Amino acid sequence: MAATIPAAAIASVPGISAVSPYPKLIGSETGQVKITDVKFMRVKMTERGHVMPLVKIETDAGMYGIGECHHDVTGLGAKDVVLNAFRALLIGQDPFDIERLTHAMKFRVSYLGGGGGIGMHAVTGCEIALWDVVGKLLNKPLRKILGGGCFTDKVRAYLTSQPRNMLDKAVVKEWFDYVNNSVQKWTAAKPFRISQRPGRELNRRLSHAELKTNIQAFSNLREIGGDDFEIIVHCHWEFDLADSLAFCRALEPIRPWWIEDPMPIAYNESWKTLAAASPIPILTGENLYTAHDFLPFIINNAVHIVEIDISMAGGLIEAKKIADLAALYYMPVATHNVMGPVATIASANAAATMQDFLGHESYDYTENSRDGHGGWGTLINYDMDIIKDGHIQLSDRPGLGLDLNKDVAIKHLVEGETWWG
Repeated sequence: MAATIPAAAIASVPGISAVSPYPKLIGSETGQVKITDVKFMRVKMTERGHVMPLVKIETDAGMYGIGECHHDVTGLGAKDVVLNAFRALLIGQDPFDIERLTHAMKFRVSYLGGGGGIGMHAVTGCEIALWDVVGKLLNKPLRKILGGGCFTDKVRAYLTSQPRNMLDKAVVKEWFDYVNNSVQKWTAAKPFRISQRPGRELNRRLSHAELKTNIQAFSNLREIGGDDFEIIVHCHWEFDLADSLAFCRALEPIRPWWIEDPMPIAYNESWKTLAAASPIPILTGENLYTAHDFLPFIINNAVHIVEIDISMAGGLIEAKKIADLAALYYMPVATHNVMGPVATIASANAAATMQDFLGHESYDYTENSRDGHGGWGTLINYDMDIIKDGHIQLSDRPGLGLDLNKDVAIKHLVEGETWWG
């Protein structure tokens, strides 16, 4: 179907001239929009932060969409796939055919690691950019056009951070003062478990001393944070079944929101055993790709909550499919997110369309951040605080509702990169 755009829509979108009428811009008698180019650049805001692989999809309507791929070590993996596999595939196509184009991209990289890895990171970044441009063409926020509309206009966030020393109550109190007094006013956080073993990756055991230390640390968080503050216990796929269960039972008085990734990534019957015996919610998903990876965890009730990393799992539509599958089993969804503000806003728009959604991971992007992500928010021009009162704020502007701050992006380009390459 031919896409038409009101003149007011053109005037409201960053980077689009209001003086160019739509029919002239598209250069087409049919009025159908075509993709004219796919561009890429890598940005790194801070030394501790990940490289942000950014995608731009341009159209003959003069409008463009921006996406962010999940990181690899340098971002060169996603760049290779986007420019050398996807660019030729996408140019000349109708950006409204998101499902078909996403399937084509997935098929194109199916031999680069099956249904996961860097190839899927590249797919997701391009799919997000397609949604952004389609939202602009329709003059609608992304959450209003994705999967039948949204349940909310803001998404509860949780902070991945922790006090410098969770065993020191004074330090814990000072950290909660920072959390509660910021503009974000976080209502939930995900601290890492304390590990005291050298070479911990060489075995999956949890010593008695480690268990006691962790219980004391998380008990301090509960005591000082209060009952209304949600606490997540982050384990990073470290333990075996017996020690995971021991940890979960010891955590029961603290009432965590969930324990995250207590066992290694792959599905097996041990996950089902753990979920059946644990007195606290079990969650996994940050290393899973597409609905196929999530399927055994969901249909076997091997977790209580699934967590989707929307910047890598295969796109916003794929994330919706995973959430819809979980909903059939009355299983809530959370979101893993370690990327920049473009991916965060895209992911939160998808989360807003999920009915049984719990919380969205994010960082403190403000200049006063203590977690190495200070100033990340300056990478985008956005018409509101990214996070306020414990929620990611979603713009009513078309698409993602954002554009890149060119000066900031250029300042933080990875060596060898140029503005949109």
